[in-house]
Amino acid sequence: MTHRTQLSQEDEGLRRARGDAHAVLDAVADRYRRIRHSGPMTPRSREARICTVSVELFGYGPRAEAAEREALRLAPPVDPKLPLTRGEYAVKLHTVLTGRSL
Repeated sequence: MTHRTQLSQEDEGLRRARGDAHAVLDAVADRYRRIRHSGPMTPRSREARICTVSVELFGYGPRAEAAEREALRLAPPVDPKLPLTRGEYAVKLHTVLTGRSL
């Protein structure tokens, strides 16, 4: 007989935050691919866009905050000393979302 393991509320919250973070990163990557893809990528742009998209998708509140935290944790950092375009960063985000390495 198979027993189903129920997720604790904390585990369920983490699962949802991870799924929400993936939705945020997918939307961010899509925007960077479509709009000014040759523009420079900066650490501030990364943080601001993730915050903005989190609120756009989930409104203000704990769900958006959890999605933003998880998205910032998953998103590759941006080194201001190394030139990187928004389009190139979109590719990096895609590798995070697909689980592939560059």
